[in-house]
Amino acid sequence: MLTSIIVVLVVVTGDVFAASSCQTTDGRYEVSVTGRSINIEKRSQVIAFHAYISNHVFPGAGRRLVFDVTKTNQGKGYNGHIGVFTCPTTGMYVFVWVIRTSNGEHSTELMINDSVYGSTFLRAKKGDDGSVSGTVVAHVSKGDTVYVRTHSVLAGDGAIASNTHGKTTFSGWLLQ
Repeated sequence: MLTSIIVVLVVVTGDVFAASSCQTTDGRYEVSVTGRSINIEKRSQVIAFHAYISNHVFPGAGRRLVFDVTKTNQGKGYNGHIGVFTCPTTGMYVFVWVIRTSNGEHSTELMINDSVYGSTFLRAKKGDDGSVSGTVVAHVSKGDTVYVRTHSVLAGDGAIASNTHGKTTFSGWLLQ
């Protein structure tokens, strides 16, 4: 979809020029000024999400974790029903996940298009509980999927905990 606007530019010399502009489908603006064409980047859209698991879960090996309570979803990329972020635009992203366990151990993996990009491991035995976080910075393309799963082979044991004392969370945002 192209949106056209007409603007009048006053440059430092005091000259007035008429210009036309249209927004292209890739989000850039094309401006024509007295027969010359220039590209102007529009401000990037804010893309960010934050979600947490509402109750303790007991997943097996290779299970995607569904962070079912979505607190932030600017850009509408996160799906809290399936636990997957689908990138609405290409760019450099930061992803952070926090896993809390109670009297157990779990290994988790951050997946981008079914490839492991990061992993964590936490052992909290003998009545203990604890949390571990992982952070990944990655270039992700529009349409790529990002999610957190338990280790593909190591099933872990005990609960992945999430309650008022501490939440298991998944967040991400576009850097540029």
